[in-house]
Amino acid sequence: MKTIFGIPARPLLTISVLCFLFSSCFLSMHKTQKAALVKNADIDETLKIAKDEMQKESISQSLGIWVLRDQVVTPAQAKTVSELYMSHIDSMKSDFNIWHSSWAIANLYRFGNAEVKKELESAYQKAKVQPDRIKGNTKKIANSHTNGDRTVTGFIHAGGRSYAKKHLVVPGNKRYVQSYEEYRKTQKK
Repeated sequence: MKTIFGIPARPLLTISVLCFLFSSCFLSMHKTQKAALVKNADIDETLKIAKDEMQKESISQSLGIWVLRDQVVTPAQAKTVSELYMSHIDSMKSDFNIWHSSWAIANLYRFGNAEVKKELESAYQKAKVQPDRIKGNTKKIANSHTNGDRTVTGFIHAGGRSYAKKHLVVPGNKRYVQSYEEYRKTQKK
């Protein structure tokens, strides 16, 4: 068996590939809202996408509001997010969706002004207890993201960035979807 520095080549290659993949996981993780803001994001158009995504019963159900969690929202937009969350959270069965939708509410609440917080208050109170529903290994991190002292922002990893680019409307930034209509065209395929 070939070795490199006295380590068998195959395990070393596997470890190297995993390190490379995971090293990109945290390049987009931040602790502040400012670092995670996407310039010129169209929240109203993105909320249309979030409504569609919340109707799905897939692993991405929660991500429509998750992509908004670090953006600045108005009280009216916060009300829409709160309504989406409250109308779907009880029927969510996936640990992933419970975690990501509750994390979204927590960040939006923490970053919101008094009026935004007022619109999100009932959703936030519900979000704080949702990690208790999680049965899997993600319970601890879901609780940390929703109730922890440290706010976690950003799209975190390649999967999050990829989803955001297809679901967060940012007119003029060709890396992101340009409108709700453009998103709808991709859904018809």
